[in-house]
Amino acid sequence: MSKEAKEFYVMVNGEKVIVSEEVYRAYVRPIRAEQKRNNRMWRCKMVKERNGKTRFIRCKQDCSQCQYALSGFNANGNSLSLNHLQEKGFEIIDDSIDIEEDYIKKEKALEDKKNLEEALSHLTERQRDLVRMVYFDGKSQKEIAQFFGVSKTAINNALKRIYDSLKKFLEKN
Repeated sequence: MSKEAKEFYVMVNGEKVIVSEEVYRAYVRPIRAEQKRNNRMWRCKMVKERNGKTRFIRCKQDCSQCQYALSGFNANGNSLSLNHLQEKGFEIIDDSIDIEEDYIKKEKALEDKKNLEEALSHLTERQRDLVRMVYFDGKSQKEIAQFFGVSKTAINNALKRIYDSLKKFLEKN
């Protein structure tokens, strides 16, 4: 088959899309490089002395026959095992830390933030300004009252209405 007759395509969302050879090669190159990298990762790393320097090289032999692999330094990367790291003086993460619980807390906080943002979007612009001034700008009720030209009691009552409105909205959702 000549080069002109070859058809190059890539799969996009399960569909065959015909592309030029240049696009095909640009698409396939990183995929093949990753496959080669993964194949190299599964080879043993051996220590080699050369010219007085110690280096690591990748073994190209069958691991089932390799003395280096059979002694425990196998293709699974014994040099990266937890035991090896502990022997080298690295501290292992405290078992008392519950990663799942931490993840759940973070997800809950994100969900709460989203709900609060939605609740704030239901407030009037003036109510949002009050919330911003109190919680983000750090202004006192007295300063806000002076800004709007109303009494401190009016600001206090407005904030109570805002809190009640937000509470009702958040309890519904």
